[in-house]
Amino acid sequence: MRFVLAVLLVTFGALGASPEEAALPERTARRLGLRPGDRIEVGTDPAMRTGRPVRVAVVWSPSEHPADVARGELRVVFRLPFLESLTGRRDAVDRVVVRLRPGADGARVRDDLAAATSSFDAYTAQDLVRFTSQTFVVVSRFHKAIAVVTLLAGGIFLVAVTGLRTSEMRREVGALRLVGIPHRTIALAVLGIASGISVLGTLTGLLIGAGLVAAINAYYRILFQTELQFAVLTLQTVLVTSVLGVVLGIVAGGAVAVRLLRESPLDQVGR
Repeated sequence: MRFVLAVLLVTFGALGASPEEAALPERTARRLGLRPGDRIEVGTDPAMRTGRPVRVAVVWSPSEHPADVARGELRVVFRLPFLESLTGRRDAVDRVVVRLRPGADGARVRDDLAAATSSFDAYTAQDLVRFTSQTFVVVSRFHKAIAVVTLLAGGIFLVAVTGLRTSEMRREVGALRLVGIPHRTIALAVLGIASGISVLGTLTGLLIGAGLVAAINAYYRILFQTELQFAVLTLQTVLVTSVLGVVLGIVAGGAVAVRLLRESPLDQVGR
């Protein structure tokens, strides 16, 4: 199998192997159908005139970023001496990652490095997260706006269903009033029915949502060959949805109960 190294990647020197060996992330190895011990040919030009054989020494599972998954890039990691000889670039790197000791001031180290020379840019991990996550922040806000609109629409629908269902009890309410059942007991009964309808509707919506989350994750994990979660049903969402559904159901039931008790019981039974 021939493979062209098109992008200069971050290298590491802890493979514990000869320079002719390489490491592959699990997703890259899966897409190329490679396992430890397989041999591939790598080169820096599409014609592979300078191609060199390499043995896959390590396949590991790194932490994935949504941007990397969306781009679908393939990564191959070499020891630095082999990468220098392959690219013809000596004593040159594109990126250096410095791990600080616990408790060290990352911002101060960044400022000291930036002041030492102007030949490179220094960033803390928090800086990189802020720079690379702007798109996801916008998408997250957009999703929150959609969620709010969906909750409002669902709440209106729930109120309408609850109101229609309890309004159908006009004849029963009229009969209960004629036999002397107190208004308070009738009102509590209507509120209980409305609450039950709202709870049932909320549970149904949550089950449908959980099913959609599972289906979305299953589809996109297969599509992008990743273990990232593309949809999440959080505890906050469950609590907000449940409280909103129950409260709206009780409010709708109370409004219907007041309206039914204001009508004449004879009119309600159709006489």
